[in-house]
Formats: sequence, C-alpha cells, structure tokens
Amino acid sequence: MFEIPISTLLALLAAVGMCLLHAGLSRLLVNPKRLRELQRELREYEKLLRKAMRAKDEKTRAKVERKLKKRMAHFERVRRELSGIWIKSMISMFLSFFLLIFVLSPLFGREPVAYFPIGLEGPMPVPFVLWYGLCAMSLGMLIQRALGLGMTWGE
Repeated sequence: MFEIPISTLLALLAAVGMCLLHAGLSRLLVNPKRLRELQRELREYEKLLRKAMRAKDEKTRAKVERKLKKRMAHFERVRRELSGIWIKSMISMFLSFFLLIFVLSPLFGREPVAYFPIGLEGPMPVPFVLWYGLCAMSLGMLIQRALGLGMTWGE
C-alpha cells in the first residue's frame, strides 16, 4: 500500500507509539517508588542468602539462616508483589502490541516494508509484522529507561 521508505518509517512510528502507550499504561499501573523499594528488599534478601551460602563456619551460617527464617514470609510476600507488578506490565505490553498489530496489519498488507541487506539470495524482504515487532522490542527498553520505568529485576 505504501512505498518502502514511507512504510518503513510509518511502522517505526507505530512501534514508538506502542512503546509510549505501554510506558503510559505502566506508569498508571505501577508505582515506580514502590517498585524500587520492593527490588531493594529483594536484593537485601538475596544478599543474605548468598552470605549464608558462603559462610565457612557453622556459627555464622546458623546465625544468617535464623535471620533468613525470621524474614522468609516477608520476602515471599515481596516476591509475590514483584511478580504481580511484572505481570501487570507484561499484560499491558502484550495488549498494546497486539492491538496495534491487528489495527495496522490490514493497512500495510503483505507487501514488504523494509529489506534486510543480507539474505541468501540478495536483500531479504521484511513484512510489516516482523518489522513492527523488531522496532517495538528494540525501542521498548530504551523508551522505558528514558522515562524511568525499567522493569528489570536487577535494578
């Protein structure tokens, strides 16, 4: 339907729009301060767990294990809450991703919107769905980081 440079850029803009939609939904569904607090608590728990595993003498190991047992229920609750936050974010991402695919796929049809320069028999044509997915996945993390909505466990 659209010529290649225009269709490539339109698909890229659609992916950016989807990423911004997902970031907005994440901002509404997830409290970033609470997320950081929960991640900090989980890192603390994992630090204690590593300390218990590395302890050479039994006295230190027993002391750390007692500390872990006292706080085990709390850390399980923290893990459940973090999992819930992660699931909310993933659901909003999949909904916005597939909503735009189903809306925009008929506009672009089956014609290629881009070409990969390397293929077995010359440049490889890339359909809209693949190009949109590549753009959305590659730009999604950058946009979330720029807006301070990183959902990685290690932050």
